[in-house]
Amino acid sequence: MLATLAALQLAVLSQVAPPPKEVTPDETPAPGQAAPAGEQNPPLPSKPGAKPPQEGATAAPGTPARPRQLSLLSGEPLGGGSAAAAWAGWKSIGIAYGQGITKQDDVGGYLDFDWSTAEMRLGAFYRRPLGQAGVFDIAGRISVAWYEDFAATWVYSENHRDRGIELDPGLSLSNRVAGGVFSILGDLPLTITTKYGGGLLFSPRLSLAYEAPLYPELTLGAQLGVGYRAGSGDAPLKDGRGEFRFLVLATYQVL
Repeated sequence: MLATLAALQLAVLSQVAPPPKEVTPDETPAPGQAAPAGEQNPPLPSKPGAKPPQEGATAAPGTPARPRQLSLLSGEPLGGGSAAAAWAGWKSIGIAYGQGITKQDDVGGYLDFDWSTAEMRLGAFYRRPLGQAGVFDIAGRISVAWYEDFAATWVYSENHRDRGIELDPGLSLSNRVAGGVFSILGDLPLTITTKYGGGLLFSPRLSLAYEAPLYPELTLGAQLGVGYRAGSGDAPLKDGRGEFRFLVLATYQVL
């Protein structure tokens, strides 16, 4: 009977896992050394619905990454970020600031001064993506500005003072090429002048632009554009004429 009980006890003990091995000082991991893969704690479960972080993104999990290069000219939104831009050349100088108020919607303000005519435009703009056409991102833009002509005559002797409101709807198409952003911009600005008997100016234009990063937050680029200007009533420089524009521009990612 005693022999039988001893045999049963040995059978039960053989099924029980051996006790944990005591770690000796020689087997203790050195500071900064990871424990074997089998002894590490398992990863914590992720929250339901959380998005995995994108490659190269520094935002917290679940936060959409902003575009790698922000632009106020392209068809891509700022993605909630903000950027400031400045430009100079023939035939204007100016500054602009844009803020992404949602992932898709951008608003901002700008000041543009045409030094050949002393025409100033101080306004605000709105931009929103419209989709894609092949390799191009497309965005719709619209701006409203206060127009003031200070009547410079060093280039156009027939220029005269005027003021009014300018409405400028437009489209932007862009694609990332050669390490930068290539953009095609179409604008249809219509200026309503109010100083004398009133008048209209219509100045459609088409522009090409390329911007490339100089530093992670700073890009440099150029914009080349052609257009046509014609008007009616008492608007300044209303006789039909072609226009040419070449600008060097810099954009800084604020946030």
